[in-house]
Amino acid sequence: MARRPPRTLAAIAAFAVASLGLSACSAASPITTSKSYAASDGVRAQFSKHLRAENLMVLTEGPGSPATLYGALVNNSEEPATFTIKVGELPEQTVEVAPMTVVNLPTEDAKSGSTQVKPGATVAGQVGTTATGAMNVSVPVLDGTLPPYDEYIKGK
Repeated sequence: MARRPPRTLAAIAAFAVASLGLSACSAASPITTSKSYAASDGVRAQFSKHLRAENLMVLTEGPGSPATLYGALVNNSEEPATFTIKVGELPEQTVEVAPMTVVNLPTEDAKSGSTQVKPGATVAGQVGTTATGAMNVSVPVLDGTLPPYDEYIKGK
């Protein structure tokens, strides 16, 4: 049997130690892609494992101009859910969401209002369901500066 030179054995040992060290780094790090977060400019409100509001935002041209609440209401449960939303000066909305359904805001019967809050700021709101209660949220106010929001402002 041929003997390996000491350099080769040292290189193999160094590689093994480095591999173990690097694999320990990933074992101690949390996997951030498995955590829920608001992936867009809007805010998220998680009420339970199955009920949430996604990407809530107010779109307006500026203070005193018409303003509309955009976002989505998600019901991944097997029971219908009733969401109630009140954001700033906008009219309160009550939205029924069927089981395993997503409802996009604004709904067809939603009334728009106005806001005195400047784009770039946030407006206080409350969102909740009859099953879980209400939650306070800070909803961002955006204008048509950023695409694709410009098409919603110009389309009014």
